Amino acid sequence: MKIKPIIFKLSYFKSKTLPDGAPGANPVYAAVEKPDITQISTIKKALDELEKVEYLENDLLYMKILGANPPFKNGKEAVRWLEESKASILYADFSNPNVHACLNYNSKEGITILINSNYKNNCSHSDILAISEAIFHECGHGKDMDSENSIQEELNCLSLNVLAHRFYQKKYKGIFENKNSFLYSQGVSLYPKLFFDFYKTALKNRVADKYGYLQSGDNKHPATTLAKDIKRIYESTTYI
Repeated sequence: MKIKPIIFKLSYFKSKTLPDGAPGANPVYAAVEKPDITQISTIKKALDELEKVEYLENDLLYMKILGANPPFKNGKEAVRWLEESKASILYADFSNPNVHACLNYNSKEGITILINSNYKNNCSHSDILAISEAIFHECGHGKDMDSENSIQEELNCLSLNVLAHRFYQKKYKGIFENKNSFLYSQGVSLYPKLFFDFYKTALKNRVADKYGYLQSGDNKHPATTLAKDIKRIYESTTYI
């Protein structure tokens, strides 16, 4: 792959997406940090890993039956989209420290994927895989080239995290064992459990808590039964 993933821009971004950890309609602001050679290497390695991702047999069918429609057929397609869209991938200091990553879409300046600067020194193999999952998710948001979001779009993008994670778990046995930091426990290792839980109650409640304020679906991402159920859960709960 020939993509140059880090382009330094000293500026503030207001994200398109109100990502995981950002309840309500409050915007997330991000101050971009200048990357060092280690961070640039981590992103390049993450993209190399993402390019190899193939969905496990039956996982894609499972996601579609559930009500999640992955925006890409595999990781290679996402990396190709990154190259063609000339998206930048940067680390940033977020106004909400619980955000793993987010995407800024600007019709004039293009697409920027931002990764929480709390992870800027995370460069183990498992960290690289986790960061690649976060990039995969944000590629899903960026693919539609607009500033809208919905519960259904979040489900579609979360499915990318899960599909990549399960591929990595099979390819690298035990790679995520004993990984309990926030990036794992409330991110890449959490959603595979929620999506593949039989009852889906925890998944619905989690997505309702994080993204229930969004519309259930939009023109590019028609709401499935799952998205509508999540919206009803949100509307039936009192939020302060």
